[in-house]
Amino acid sequence: MPATFFSADFGDQVDTNALTQNLLYILSSTAVVLALLGLILIDTGLVRRQNVLTTSIQKIIGFLVGTVAYMVGGFALWNFQYYQALGVEASFGQAFKDWWFGGSLLREYAQNVDPAVAPGVGNSQIFFVFLALYGGFVCALLHTSVSERIRSGPYYVICAAVGGIVYPVLLWLTWGSTSPLTNAGVHDFVGSYSSYIFAGVFGLVLTLRLGPRAGLFPKPGKPASWVPNSVPLAALGVVVLLFAAPLIVIGCGFIVPGEGFYGVSMTTTGLGLIYVNVVVSFAGGGAVGALIAHTTRNPTHALLGPLAGYVANTTGFDVLKPWETLLVAVVGQLVVAAVYTLVNRRGIDDAKVFPLACAAIVGDLIVGALAWGTPTGGYFGLTGEFGFQHARITLWWQLVGVAVTVAIAVVSALLLVFVLGAVMKLRVTEEDEITGADSVEWTPRAKPDPLPTPADPAVRTG
Repeated sequence: MPATFFSADFGDQVDTNALTQNLLYILSSTAVVLALLGLILIDTGLVRRQNVLTTSIQKIIGFLVGTVAYMVGGFALWNFQYYQALGVEASFGQAFKDWWFGGSLLREYAQNVDPAVAPGVGNSQIFFVFLALYGGFVCALLHTSVSERIRSGPYYVICAAVGGIVYPVLLWLTWGSTSPLTNAGVHDFVGSYSSYIFAGVFGLVLTLRLGPRAGLFPKPGKPASWVPNSVPLAALGVVVLLFAAPLIVIGCGFIVPGEGFYGVSMTTTGLGLIYVNVVVSFAGGGAVGALIAHTTRNPTHALLGPLAGYVANTTGFDVLKPWETLLVAVVGQLVVAAVYTLVNRRGIDDAKVFPLACAAIVGDLIVGALAWGTPTGGYFGLTGEFGFQHARITLWWQLVGVAVTVAIAVVSALLLVFVLGAVMKLRVTEEDEITGADSVEWTPRAKPDPLPTPADPAVRTG
């Protein structure tokens, strides 16, 4: 058989370097599903036993709805920034022709695509999945803010709106080296703005609308009666998240064979140092969380500690030194502990996602101060407005990123809450919550016995 039978039209798209990168991005994308498992374990450990099934199913379906909604046109919108930077004619329309769910580049084999048209198209196809799954993860994170209280219908509608509209817009604004804000100097590495800050603020609005879980906070003459299913199960969920996090992080950048690794905002960095920083963030936040937990006799801080250290550093893993990462992790956990205490004193039922969002905000600002002046933005080989590393990280641009994210989260949450609240019930009843949503939603309803007919022996006469 001739050797040419096996030749590809454009072999550079599928050579060893390309396939190695493909596998790395596939691993990173799949780790997002592992992170979903972590959230499911945490939530099923921290809800009433009679609400475990409903909590799990809502989170899985919400994740899938958000993922599919993003796939329709979200990646096309995100890629628009690069089409614009590279001077593609009619860049917005062309980005959608190429990368919406039925786009030409999404349905073609990598070896059949000219690198002059779409270099690294295999990586882009995998990144389509990565960002879609991360959109689903954001929806699952929102659910953690209101688990046990929100009804399935409105939650799924929220996931469709967030995954299909809000998250893509926010991602396009704040993530990617030529995105409107990044190209000006806003820095983000693991999607702090579009995931943790957005989910925390959006979730807070939704939490305030739904109110706390029945029996969670004591009332005059009525002590607290809420009992979690299994705290050790939640601890296992934290471990799963810690395992998934470094794998997700390595997908947030560009691999240039023979040259190095660049963060998604085009910062010069290295995978080895990034991995060190991720582990340091776990250890630093975990140590402070453990100290607070033993001092207050509250194990929640021991569980939140490693997550707080990680989330606070998601903006800066690519630009910080290990000692700086440790500093951000310590401050992040102190912020989480303070906000955790505040929301509980005020009877606000979100002591997980919103405190972590506050840690992310503080971490973003610290990164702006510590990494002030670090080159960022633009794209390889370009000059001028989108020139390679033409922008600089500053505290002021980090503040802009936070302000834009908070504004989008608040406005979108209020709009969805108002519209959905006008046409459907958002919250399960207190009776169903205490009795158990599992039995209400998933136990088959008994059918009445049919009326006997004359053919039935029991009604025959004569």
